[in-house]
Amino acid sequence: MVPVPIFPLLTHSRFLTLIHVVKLTHMEKGNSQKKERMFSWMNSKLEVRDTGKYGKGVFATENLQKNDILAMFGGYVMTLDEESLLPENIRDLGHQISDDFVIGINDVADLQSVDYFNHSCNPNAGINGQIFLVAMEDVIPDEQICFDYAMTVGGDEPYSLECLCGSENCRRVISNTDWENPELQKKYRGYFQWYLQEKINKLQQAL
Repeated sequence: MVPVPIFPLLTHSRFLTLIHVVKLTHMEKGNSQKKERMFSWMNSKLEVRDTGKYGKGVFATENLQKNDILAMFGGYVMTLDEESLLPENIRDLGHQISDDFVIGINDVADLQSVDYFNHSCNPNAGINGQIFLVAMEDVIPDEQICFDYAMTVGGDEPYSLECLCGSENCRRVISNTDWENPELQKKYRGYFQWYLQEKINKLQQAL
C-alpha cells in the first residue's frame, strides 16, 4: 500500500472541492518497482528552462489566453514552523494557503515543474482560489510565467526576500505585509490567494 497525501477541503469561489492532485504510477522493471508521485499539475504549453539570470523558470511554448489555467499546486499540508525545518533548497517552495499553513513538497526527491515559477513585481499570472495559477493576460511563446509573491505570502511570521525581477516597478524586497499595500490590492484584486482576498475584503468593508 502506497501512502497517499490527503488534501483538506478547499474553497474555490462558492464551491467546495476536494482536490486530489496525486498520481501514483507503478512501473515494473524486473523484480523492482518504480513509484512516481505527482502532487501537482502544469499546463502542457509550459516548460522549465534556464532563465540565464537566476536559475530556472517556467516559460510558455505556445500562445495562452487570459484566464487559462497554468498550474494546480498540491503536496503535503504543513504548518509554517514545519516548513521552516525542511532542507534549505525546498524550504521556501510551499504555497501559503492560510496564515498558518502551506501546501507543498517535503522531500527534495519530489521537486516538480511547478516549483520553478518565479516572482515578478510585474506578473502575467495570478492565483485563483487556493491552488490554481491562471494567466492574468494573453501570453506569447518564450514569455516567462511569473506571479507576485504578494498574492500568497501573509501571516504574522516575518518574511523578506530580495527581489531580482528587474521590472521598472520592482519593490526590491518582498515581504509578508506586501498584500496590505492598497495599490497592490487594487492591481491584483481577484488574483490573491483566497485567505488574503478574504482579509482584504473585510478590511475594505470596514472602511
